[in-house]
Amino acid sequence: MAHKTPFIVAELGADADPFMLHLYAALAEKERAMISRRTKDALAAKKAQGVKLGGLNAKGIQNRDEARERAEALRPIFTELAGNSARAIAAALNDRKVPTPSGRPWYAATVIRVQQRLGME
Repeated sequence: MAHKTPFIVAELGADADPFMLHLYAALAEKERAMISRRTKDALAAKKAQGVKLGGLNAKGIQNRDEARERAEALRPIFTELAGNSARAIAAALNDRKVPTPSGRPWYAATVIRVQQRLGME
């Protein structure tokens, strides 16, 4: 506001004065802090009751198990390519046209995740 740059709020129009904008901003900041405090208090209360917060749900467990199955199917190829860098393994998998679950190319990070699932890292 001190830079004489016009600040227009679409909801309030071009003629909203700076004092009003400061008030709205202060109220919004206060509301954000109150929401944060209520959320933290509610989570602490649930935790005190012994409720498990976060973690895997049924879909997450299913996805994890499917990823492990796909990794196990790739174990022979990964065993053959062991000793190479993750980047070299990714290039070899792309050259062999080994598909990823998403159909995208292999990258070093993808190779590392599969190696971790197989306990090969």
